[in-house]
Amino acid sequence: MNERSVVPRSFVPRPSEGLNYPNLMQMFLGRVRKTPELTALRFKRDGLWRPLSWRGWELAAREIAAGLITLCGVEPGDRVALMANTRVEWALCDLAISLCGAVSVPIYATSAGPEVAFMLADSGAKVLIVERPSMLRRLHREYQEGSGPPRARGHTICIDAGDEPKTEAGDEAPTRTTLDEIREAGRSTLAGVNDAHTQIESAVAGTGHDDTFTIVYTSGTTGRPKGVILTHKNLVYEAWAIKNSIAVDRTDLQLLMLPLAHIFGRHLLWAAVESGAVTAFCGGMETAIVDMREVAPTYVGAVPRFYEKLQRKLEAELLARSRVERALADMAFDVGRRVSGCRQRGQTISPVLAAKHRLADKSVFEPIRARFGGKLRFFVSGAAPLGRGSAEYFHALGLLILEGYGLAETTGATNVNRPDRFRFGTVGPALPGCEVLVGADNEILLRGHNIMAGYYVAGSEPDTSLIDANGWLHTGDVGEVSEGFLRITDRLKDLIITAGGKNVAPQKLEGRLRAREGIGDVLVTGDRRPYLVALFSLDEAEMLEIASRERLGCRGYADLARHPRIREIVAGYVAELNESLPRYETIKNFAILPEPFSPEQVTPTQKLKRKSVEARNAGLIEGLYQASEQRT
Repeated sequence: MNERSVVPRSFVPRPSEGLNYPNLMQMFLGRVRKTPELTALRFKRDGLWRPLSWRGWELAAREIAAGLITLCGVEPGDRVALMANTRVEWALCDLAISLCGAVSVPIYATSAGPEVAFMLADSGAKVLIVERPSMLRRLHREYQEGSGPPRARGHTICIDAGDEPKTEAGDEAPTRTTLDEIREAGRSTLAGVNDAHTQIESAVAGTGHDDTFTIVYTSGTTGRPKGVILTHKNLVYEAWAIKNSIAVDRTDLQLLMLPLAHIFGRHLLWAAVESGAVTAFCGGMETAIVDMREVAPTYVGAVPRFYEKLQRKLEAELLARSRVERALADMAFDVGRRVSGCRQRGQTISPVLAAKHRLADKSVFEPIRARFGGKLRFFVSGAAPLGRGSAEYFHALGLLILEGYGLAETTGATNVNRPDRFRFGTVGPALPGCEVLVGADNEILLRGHNIMAGYYVAGSEPDTSLIDANGWLHTGDVGEVSEGFLRITDRLKDLIITAGGKNVAPQKLEGRLRAREGIGDVLVTGDRRPYLVALFSLDEAEMLEIASRERLGCRGYADLARHPRIREIVAGYVAELNESLPRYETIKNFAILPEPFSPEQVTPTQKLKRKSVEARNAGLIEGLYQASEQRT
């Protein structure tokens, strides 16, 4: 669509739409008034799942808030950084920080020292809440250059006491305390009427829509992270919009495994507050299947990588069964796919097919679903493109994955498929109150109450350069809208333009290769080059299973990466992909990396930091082109 396709319209927001509360604290307290004693959160301690009511969440957050004010001197507008894995204390602290009138700055628990130091300095964080002392020591060891070791301007608080952190040589360590000590101080403070009590009540009553709730730093896939300013209006609207898109209420339970430093996990947490759903905190992707079986969630949000690995695990288990069982599973999936196709097209399922499906469901699909707790209504996928093949695989066995789309700059989701209105290969219709427009170069433009206030700039007004005069956020994502469903095809900055002038979307190719057994991750590159090449990392566990089946004698990743048969398998994947592509999109050469992509090269939501990977492997990439030219 060319520039003339964009109709310049002034943005006239409808103030009441989705803004039922002046701030998130009042939205939360509204939920407490409705269902004070019902379970709000579930978390695992000493091997047992324990509940926390809405009233209990409020009380704990008030205690932490009062402690932050009393012991750390947190004042309205101060920034408080929160660096921890997904756990119940994250939710308690998130609410507590806002009750102080302060601004939360979430940081990934896996972030490296220099990156943490940058975010603390850039945001001007007064307090750092960190998961455990050992995390602080890791950050000090990792730190190599910059303004100094990672530290807040004032206090550092450890959620888990553990062993006290050691002071590094030359480190003027800030005051350190534990979250339990913060709560105890807050509990004593709240016993009377004092400045802390007054500050909390003033924050609840006086915080408005345009006040900053959080500064969320982007993952840095294209460079240095930027601090996205999200207001109370943004989160209040987003929670309302999700509630009014997918029917979820207090009878539902979500298992939350996503990092809460990512906006995907964060808006799922706050959306559950608005809907009244229970949130159970998962130990991570590694424990997700066990946790699902134990808590029986009705919905789960995850990144595409989780579904891809789960699909391959299920396929491998079915392949390992007896010949009769495999034949039964194949027939069941054939029936499941036919039923899935009918449902996708809105067609009536014939009585004969329905009868076959009941048999297939009872014998094959129902036992699989029981492993996930048996109550799953749907999965949610976001943060990266989901392969259509994975969506159709799970739908065939009776599990619907609702793919959505959003950015930190849009407070999370702007589009999402619905249980009663979905289309695989798309990210669904827009949320109510969110506008979507396809602009010049097919760039996706968005506007609504969920658009950020801008990027944080210390001592200056927010950077709003991505938001035009009519209120449209220019996302940099390329896509199309058909019958109300948005399809994302690539990012403008990630598009490869070959030496022949052809545009190639690498994510499409990478996704198809990443879905193959034994592949960890893939980078396709070739900007301004005559053809494309690719770098592969291996999924060690899966590829070792292949090596075992073929008796290759591989014992670890290094053996796999240099074995000629493994290269032959990967070459087969590439050749199969190339057969379905136009010549200018084919991959002419590739390399298997001697070790997996390092954590610094992958975001917490499993996306490659493209520039970092290309820079680190520049010599290897150049060698691929030289080798190809010598062969030709």
